Amino acid sequence: MNVEDWSVIVVEDTYDDIQLVSAILEFHGVNVKVAKNGIECLKLLEDFNPTMIITDLSMPEMDGWEMLSQIRSNELTSHIPVIAVTAYTSVDVAYDAVNAGFDAYIPKPLSPRTFIEHLIESLQ
Repeated sequence: MNVEDWSVIVVEDTYDDIQLVSAILEFHGVNVKVAKNGIECLKLLEDFNPTMIITDLSMPEMDGWEMLSQIRSNELTSHIPVIAVTAYTSVDVAYDAVNAGFDAYIPKPLSPRTFIEHLIESLQ
């Protein structure tokens, strides 16, 4: 699947991060929808089947950890790759993210040059 064929939900609570991630994806032709927390993402999933979900881990109302748990427990959404993107960068967080069921873990700050490459790798 070509990057231009992707549809992605970006789940992020900070304006700057929403803008950065969306801009990188849209530059590559990706269809982007935005949710500001896990609750909004789950609502979007009722009518939208994305190629992947890119999420922050720490957000108000419902964080990325709880959102992932609900996505994985629903047979209609359990197949969707979910990528953790977070400023909490440590070996422990990366280990915990992968063990929780995230398909990949990408630390912030993001590199616009390598971000898409990391996403492509996570889909393989």
